[in-house]
Amino acid sequence: MKLQRLAGQAALGLALLCAGAPLVQAQDKPVAVQTTGSIQFMNGGVDKAEETFMRKAAKDFNLRVEFSERKDNEFVADASLNITDLGGNPVFVLRNAGPIVNVKLPDGEYRVAASFHGRTETRVVTLRGSAGEDLYFHWQGKVKHDPYDGKPMGGKEIPG
Repeated sequence: MKLQRLAGQAALGLALLCAGAPLVQAQDKPVAVQTTGSIQFMNGGVDKAEETFMRKAAKDFNLRVEFSERKDNEFVADASLNITDLGGNPVFVLRNAGPIVNVKLPDGEYRVAASFHGRTETRVVTLRGSAGEDLYFHWQGKVKHDPYDGKPMGGKEIPG
């Protein structure tokens, strides 16, 4: 009787362990799909794992946006993204966006504005079907200076 109870407990433990396996795999995703209203989006890409994951997931989103700056195209991770319809009605707003944002929007025409350090760039995009659009926002930026010695970081000045 005791042996049957131990076997039953072991089977239950194994079942619980196996049932928990998909949860561990789901947590391994570096960036989660989020929803605001009826809009699904992903925001991230700050390290190589996130960047790779988001590029693979991009096929499921019809608007893909990237933010960069300077001559070396350094990723920007704290831009503001504001998407409106052409009448100016807000559709999607995201603060601290980037460096990659994937958004799933209904078919239509949109004005996409991205701001970084007080500078705003705007694009108009038409989304039809599943092909989607890729938008790149790039700011020339300023040279980063070392806070300790005031010299340009990286040992050389990058024109910007």
